[in-house]
Amino acid sequence: MAKRYAATKNKLLHCGRCCTALSYQAGVVMKGICKLCKNESNLRESHILPKFIGKWIKKTSITGYLREHNELEKRAQDTAKEYLLCAECENLFSAWERNFANRIFYPFVDRDEDSANYEDWLAKFCASLSWRTLVFIMSKNKSEERSEDYNFQIESARIHLEKFLLGQVDNLNKYEQHLYPLDRIEYTTSPGMPPNINRYFLRTTALDIVGNNVGTFIYTKFPKFILLGVVKSNELGRMRSSRAALKQGKIFPKKYRWPDGFADYIVEKANYISGVTSVSTFNQTKSIG
Repeated sequence: MAKRYAATKNKLLHCGRCCTALSYQAGVVMKGICKLCKNESNLRESHILPKFIGKWIKKTSITGYLREHNELEKRAQDTAKEYLLCAECENLFSAWERNFANRIFYPFVDRDEDSANYEDWLAKFCASLSWRTLVFIMSKNKSEERSEDYNFQIESARIHLEKFLLGQVDNLNKYEQHLYPLDRIEYTTSPGMPPNINRYFLRTTALDIVGNNVGTFIYTKFPKFILLGVVKSNELGRMRSSRAALKQGKIFPKKYRWPDGFADYIVEKANYISGVTSVSTFNQTKSIG
């Protein structure tokens, strides 16, 4: 039997806590080595989650701000940013982001559409997002805290994703990208469903690396979607319906399968956020009173 999924130890990386707004001056560049192409250049302040996601959350928020899930009393203006990419690589990512935003994200979140055709840009977008999540999280965790085998798997995934993004290989091989569209749950007979599960599905952002004894995945959560980037898994055949095709395909309502044990992880994270939100609301009420 597969064990339950566990998150990375670093508290910043626990179900969206790593989506912390970092305060840098807008437009500032820094000299350094681009994390993707490895060339020395002026590095841009890159969003870990694409900028359009944070802008949509702010636009549709009652307060007009973002909330950090580890400090919900505090309001943030933006999602996490790091000096990762040179201008050329940033532009490479931007082209894939525009296609995803205009052809999938906005139609799904604003017009409640549930189907979309896509081309080769979707696999590139998903791989770029998994790569950013992986690089960001590993920069916050010390490799010596993990086993040699785990570090080798993570490093191998990073290297192959970089080659794919730079066009040096044309296949993701075992590092498939699995995109799960989410929708509101109107009714369920499942016991223990978190009361805030719809909010978690439709509005929450999170970055993590999750795994159990049968699989390891790069987890990126944003409104109405979950992206799982495969590091290792023996369930790829059963998960095929969620795989982002390399050339073209279609997202539409169908039966999707999560990895064994992953549903428990989702429930745990939604419950955690619900608990933190309750404490935050109580504290704000006391302050007002």
